[in-house]
Amino acid sequence: MDAALTPIIGQRGVAALYRRSLFLCTPGCDGLTAVLENVHSVMELAPLEQFLAGQHSADTFTASVTLLTTFNELLATLVGPSLTERLLRSVWEHSFSGTAPQDISP
Repeated sequence: MDAALTPIIGQRGVAALYRRSLFLCTPGCDGLTAVLENVHSVMELAPLEQFLAGQHSADTFTASVTLLTTFNELLATLVGPSLTERLLRSVWEHSFSGTAPQDISP
């Protein structure tokens, strides 16, 4: 996602959208506050990955969908829905082209 958006809104713009998305999602998911505190000038995904790895699969799914939806909506308000769809189309196609992840929770 970072690679698709950086040429249009810049690295700091992508990071700002990511931080804003995390901020807007924190009321529904307390653990995202710690993730938000570890994101600065780039779209750093390691804190989010660590947070999600410690969650139950249903909570991981809910947090992921909420965060992606929020990010998508914020981007659409910035560049419009049509450009958002074009920019993220390759990201979505790539995300769904591999094998499905396996649930390893007990």
